[in-house]
Amino acid sequence: MKVELVLPEQRLNFAAPLMQMHQDRKRVFVDTLGWKLASACSWLEVDDFDDHRAVYLLVRSLENGDHEGSVRLLPTVGPHMLSDLFGELCAGPVPRGDDCWEISRLVSRPTAIAGTSVVRVHRLLSLALVEFALLNAITRYTLVTEAQRVPALLSVGWPVTPLGLPTPWMGQQLQALQINVSPATLSTMRARLKIGCAVLQAPEPERQAA
Repeated sequence: MKVELVLPEQRLNFAAPLMQMHQDRKRVFVDTLGWKLASACSWLEVDDFDDHRAVYLLVRSLENGDHEGSVRLLPTVGPHMLSDLFGELCAGPVPRGDDCWEISRLVSRPTAIAGTSVVRVHRLLSLALVEFALLNAITRYTLVTEAQRVPALLSVGWPVTPLGLPTPWMGQQLQALQINVSPATLSTMRARLKIGCAVLQAPEPERQAA
């Protein structure tokens, strides 16, 4: 199973699984978790950050190509969730820079996936995030997550640094985090997760440069 890299100019090539991704985001974040999002009345979850800059990492079923899991990436030099919506979660300035990207909307298909499959999808996406970072001179990621999920992030081998204390938000305790990325991070994660080969399926060089 591979993780596919979907660049902005390639979205038409992935129209069907991306539509499923937005539908699964609605089912998970709105219908199940009860997040009060702008798209609550839609059958898709799409926000202002699914814009022309967004990059997606996508795991699809080997049998039928359906969406099984995904995550969104945004450069921090422009608008992104931490700076525009959750800046108060940071004790200091919101991290920004060409070497810093934001992770958001990590999701897996809510139905027809066994628990062990969900874990594998999340592990593949975690590894693919580090591989993407090393290919693109990214040395750190930021994200906003529920505070109780921090141990799970540590368990895959991510070096996690809190950017502030957990803060109540809509009945949850949210926390802003930074993940530092280096070649050593990838080695540690591959050893811990027992996945020795690259999992990120990047586009062909000529398409990537288009």
